[in-house]
Amino acid sequence: MKTIYDIDCLLYFLKIERADLLEKVFYHIVISNKAFNSLNNPSIPDFIKDSLNDLVDKGFVKVEEISLNTKTFDIYYDIKNDHKNQVLGDGEASSIAIAIKNNGIIAYNNPDAIRDYLEKYDLRCITLEDLFNHLLKKGIISQKELEDLLRNK
Repeated sequence: MKTIYDIDCLLYFLKIERADLLEKVFYHIVISNKAFNSLNNPSIPDFIKDSLNDLVDKGFVKVEEISLNTKTFDIYYDIKNDHKNQVLGDGEASSIAIAIKNNGIIAYNNPDAIRDYLEKYDLRCITLEDLFNHLLKKGIISQKELEDLLRNK
């Protein structure tokens, strides 16, 4: 099952230079081209862009394009034009659309903001806390490392 990352979850690991933790949990992750472009804009520090591009180059991060005239684009378009949707940007909407298309899991830090979509499309959502708990349970990080990660959040 594909795990589709929204900007916030991936950016957290890139900022603290610990994307290696994601590599210990997932074979690969998917981000939308819109999320990728947002993470490569000029306001993002170079070390984050470099780390992201390295992960793409080695195949850990897969960038999925949302093309016109596809089911994914139709879902994305519906989400962006949903008048109840007051908080979702292009990255979030495109991540949700890709997760729906692939029957995937979305990594998103604020599941309450996308609850309607999670329920409507029967999507599973994981948060940073879920990832931290998994890393701890699998012995990938210690309790002390977990506390440090939570402090950086």
